[in-house]
Formats: sequence, structure tokens, C-alpha cells
Amino acid sequence: MALVLAPLVEAFLVDRATLTRRGLTPASQGQYRQDLVTWARHLAELDGRLGDPPTPDEPTPLSLVTVEDLTEDRVKNAYRLIRTTEAPSTVQRRVGTLRLFCHALLLEGHLEVDPTLRIEAPTRPERLPAGWDDAELARLAAAARAVPDGDSRRWPARDWAAFALLATTGLRAAELCSLTDRSLHREPGGEVVLQVIGKGNKQRNIPVPPEAISAVDSYRAERDARFGKQDPATPLLRLTNGSTLSRSSLNNLVDRWIRLSGADKQAGEAAHGFRHTFAKGLIRQGVPAPTVQALLGHSSLVTTSIYLKSTANDTRDASLLSPARRILAQASEQR
Repeated sequence: MALVLAPLVEAFLVDRATLTRRGLTPASQGQYRQDLVTWARHLAELDGRLGDPPTPDEPTPLSLVTVEDLTEDRVKNAYRLIRTTEAPSTVQRRVGTLRLFCHALLLEGHLEVDPTLRIEAPTRPERLPAGWDDAELARLAAAARAVPDGDSRRWPARDWAAFALLATTGLRAAELCSLTDRSLHREPGGEVVLQVIGKGNKQRNIPVPPEAISAVDSYRAERDARFGKQDPATPLLRLTNGSTLSRSSLNNLVDRWIRLSGADKQAGEAAHGFRHTFAKGLIRQGVPAPTVQALLGHSSLVTTSIYLKSTANDTRDASLLSPARRILAQASEQR
């Protein structure tokens, strides 16, 4: 009897989370699972086992596709669909996930041949991070502090606390949403350090400026007045109904600030624009790249170096705005 992928995928995720050197965060597990669901959906669509688009009452793709479906020809056809409908960076990640999964199936004896051997994932395009300039950041701050007009989902104190932490720490969206009251450590000298669990379950400590702590403390006072004194181990940021602020809710919130402020929409996840802005601001202030790497939680200095290149491009573009160019041009015309 052919093995369906659903239980094999769950076993694969457990192995990745427990046996690999860096482990696997819940967010990464969800991303791996979604990658494999995407492959299974396209494989099931190839011979009509899954409608296009699928209906709500149809079985999940992972329960429709078996190990026997993972042939080179079928995977190649599914890959064509993925490559023509998704961004190169997403395609690259999906191919990488399928390779890992097929390798695990080979080790377990479920596959005899790796069907991904001849697939060449597209090169990830180099995309220099933009970030916001000081004027845009000021407008975003005003949008975050704006008192809502009859919108019960808005919470100015919470929004300001989220803005303050994003802008002064460079946190990823998932990291911000997973913070608890216990994440904030007040040192004897008065300094507050944020303990963050980032990618690969690695912990890093980020000093938090007093202005951001003031915003967080004001929000916590309102939160406790609404919902009662909170356990320090529970999530810090909440929705107005008391549930945890999720990544999607946070990004919707940032999208709203962007619309209200007229700031440029950054590529990728909305909240990530604050991370780019934070990093580039440090580089411009002369903070050494290894220090920026530690604050951002990058595993490699190569990742951090993209901000060096991006900041260098900004400098080059600024130099092209020199008024001297107009003078030189006028002098040339008079020759």
C-alpha cells in the first residue's frame, strides 16, 4: 500500500526540530509544512485529484499524494507550475524544502531515487534593503500614536509600544509577537535589556532605550487595567480582546501606519521595514558590522554586510544630488 505524505511530513518536521544542530522554531516548522503542502497541491492537481481551485470539503493535499507520486517527471511538472506562479526567492525555498524532505525519505528507505536531482532552483535576486528615512519614520510614529476614530480594534498605547520596540531594537515580527513580560530584564544600574529568542532558538540580548521602555510600561499599565495582572510568562502584546498579537495582525497594523503616513511600502513583510531602518541607521552612525550582526541575530556576517552595501548605495545616490553638478553642467554649456 502506497504511503501518503501526511504522516511522513510530520515525522520529517519532528526530526528537523529535534535532531538537527540548530533545531527548528515553530514558525520555521510552519514554513516547511506550507512548502510541502504547496508541492503536494500541485502534484495532486496534475491528474485531477484536487480541484483547481480546491473546494473546502476536499481532502488536504498531503493526504492525497503518496511517495509513489514523487517521481522525477511529476516533480518536474509541479516545479514548472511553482516557478511560473511564485517569486524566485519563494521558489528557491520551496525547492530546498523538498530536497531536504526527499533526502529524509531516502534515508528511511521510502525512496530509491531523489526526484529533485535535476531541478535547478532560480538564483535569489539581490535585493538591497531600503528602510525609511527620518522624515518617513517620524510620519510613521505619528500614525502609530494617532487616536482611532471609532475603530474598536485600535489601541494607541499598544500600537505605540509595538512601534517603539520595532524602531529601537530591529526585532523580526515573529520575535516581537513572542515577547513576554519576562523578556524585559531591568539591570541594577537602570538599563533594560530585552532577551530575544531568534532563529535557530538562539538567544540574544538587546539594550532598550528609556523612551521605548516608557512606551511599553504605559501600555502594560493599560493592559493590566483591562485584563488584570498578567503572568510574566504570558505574551506581552495583545489584541483588544485579550488574545495574543499575531504576525499577521502586526503586519496589518504596520500596513495601516504606512497608509496613514504616506511612507514608502517596503518589499516583503511590512514590519520588516523597521528592521532594515534600524540596521541602516546603526551602520550610518559608524557602529561596527559585527555589533550590528549581534543585535540583529544574524548567524553570518555575510547577511549583515548587505546593509553595508545598501548604505554605500545611499551615499552614492546622495552624492549625485550635489548642487555642484548644476554648476559644472552650466560651465560646460558655456564653452
